[in-house]
Amino acid sequence: MEHTMKKVLISLVALTAFNASAGMESSSKVRFAGDSEYSSFCKAVVNDDLGMLKRSLRSKVGQVAASSNDVLRKLVSAEGMKCNGVDLIQFSEQREASQVSAYLKTKNNA
Repeated sequence: MEHTMKKVLISLVALTAFNASAGMESSSKVRFAGDSEYSSFCKAVVNDDLGMLKRSLRSKVGQVAASSNDVLRKLVSAEGMKCNGVDLIQFSEQREASQVSAYLKTKNNA
């Protein structure tokens, strides 16, 4: 189990799951690169889709952590995943994804 968790965390650290084009105003100009298994988190931010974010968190329960809240904590930690080179919270702020940003900040501080 510990080996599996290390493997998951290593894949998260290595994740460069998202590259956006210079024009960030349209989700049609978004291109994903890297580990597409986690791209749904970045897509949720791009679309400011809280439902997609929550589904993505639930889909990683048992793989990354034991609960959705623990999955979220690991993904937004310093060793967590990145979208366009920054953590999920910063990325949601850059994209002005108000619903996702508020949720991430609330859950991260809980």
